[in-house]
Amino acid sequence: MKNVLRFWLENGMDGFRVDAPGHIVEHIDFLDEPPTNDPNCPPMQFCQLQHIYTMNQPETLDILWEFRQVVEEYELTSREKKVIMSEPTNNIVDTMTFYGTPERPLMDFPFNVNFVFDINNQTNASALKGAIDKWIENMPAHATANWVMGNHDQPRNRARQGEEFAMALSMVNLLLPGISITYYGEEINMDNTFVSWEQTQDPQGCNAGPEYYQRFSRDPERTPFQWNDQPFAGFTTGNTTWLPVNENYLTLNLEAQRAAERSPFKIFQKLTAARKTDSVKSGAFDHQVLSEHIFAFVREAPPSLSYLVLVNSGYSETQANARASFAQLPDTGIVYTNTPSSNFQIGDVVGLDAIDLPARGGLVISYLPLV
Repeated sequence: MKNVLRFWLENGMDGFRVDAPGHIVEHIDFLDEPPTNDPNCPPMQFCQLQHIYTMNQPETLDILWEFRQVVEEYELTSREKKVIMSEPTNNIVDTMTFYGTPERPLMDFPFNVNFVFDINNQTNASALKGAIDKWIENMPAHATANWVMGNHDQPRNRARQGEEFAMALSMVNLLLPGISITYYGEEINMDNTFVSWEQTQDPQGCNAGPEYYQRFSRDPERTPFQWNDQPFAGFTTGNTTWLPVNENYLTLNLEAQRAAERSPFKIFQKLTAARKTDSVKSGAFDHQVLSEHIFAFVREAPPSLSYLVLVNSGYSETQANARASFAQLPDTGIVYTNTPSSNFQIGDVVGLDAIDLPARGGLVISYLPLV
């Protein structure tokens, strides 16, 4: 396996994603694992056993260290930084060990999937703040945070959180301190695709059979990226695709969103541009719960342009007084980007003590902090 890493490094690979590292090592005695006795688990499925002997064994970290050494050896000779990241375990304490220590670093980062599992269409502001704090408070001091909203193993953000709220959460994901991970399609707010039993390809779905496949299959979040309104959404000029294209591709596609005045992609562009500023790259971070449904945070590096991010998790319009929670805010700011239901236009001046927020919506306001 180390030679595989060397092969790809020598061929210009920028980094690696270590898939499911918790499964690398099994107990040396091949002990039987106890049952979960889960009444909702179908026969012959992974959920039937407590995987205490086949996951997260102590020797796993030694193997990750060997992988890291291969990457570091190449970095020394090539003088090029490479990245090595990994999937997490199902336990945040075990996951944090994948960072390693300053003396023996392992992964640059293990994926933080708190947002994937802890955030849904019923999440309130406290739960959103809690998902952020859970990672920051458990993370080693030398580590860099990362934020994952969706991946290939769980339903798409839009399917889990709703169309507007998924876009609001992308503002959080992209402007929090640290590394932001984008799963393909999130930049245009793609939705899950219905995949019939006959079309199913995911082994997890196939093994579950026609009665249970929809519960276990990950195919709905893996369908082709929707480039335009041409056949197969411009994904291929062939006669078929491995998985079906979502029927909404005629209107939900990158080409249409590039041309639109407002779109998920236009929001994504604004957010990625903000990530290049001093305030987001290295600025201070302060996050607060303003009310049951309003979560807000600031990223600032005086005297540079700074950002206030507000998200309304509620199902009705509301108003926020950000100045009551963030003393450094001036009287007004300028709308930098917003979700589609917002009444504001980009460039509008808004008072920071009375900010209108749409239901399930988000708003990013730029400002010059008081110093």
